[in-house]
Amino acid sequence: MTRPIRAASVAVVALGFLVPTLTNHPARAEEHTDEIKGLAFNPDEIRVRAGDSITWVNHDSDRHHLQGDGFESSDLPNSATFTVEFPSPGEITYHCTIHTYMEGKVVVLNPDGSTPPSTVGEPEAPPAPSTTTSSTRPPGPLDGVPAEPPAAPAPPAPSGGH
Repeated sequence: MTRPIRAASVAVVALGFLVPTLTNHPARAEEHTDEIKGLAFNPDEIRVRAGDSITWVNHDSDRHHLQGDGFESSDLPNSATFTVEFPSPGEITYHCTIHTYMEGKVVVLNPDGSTPPSTVGEPEAPPAPSTTTSSTRPPGPLDGVPAEPPAAPAPPAPSGGH
């Protein structure tokens, strides 16, 4: 009787090694490279997952200085690198402060690679009602009210000497 129980135990343990475990592990962060060459970012738009990092490598002879939403490099001479980690989804634009026409964008996806919900195209909230009080001056042309024509001069008073 112990032999069948032992065989069943071995089968359960073996099966445990064969069936992959389903756990919710975050994806491993990746490192990406964006080359600066020809006075341009290559690529000028890069898509990464939240938690990934990007390293910019300057292959130009010119210095560059990157600035984006939430990050800024020091001056990067030829062969210098600059790395930024992007922890949360969103779109981040950046540019070179020395060569202002050099622009790029980082699109940070959700950790699973899906696109985060966008607020682009959503209607704006209506303006709040005005809380200002009216002025003490009378309304006029600046308020869209036509100016009143000047009053006609009064007729001359009759003279008293006959």
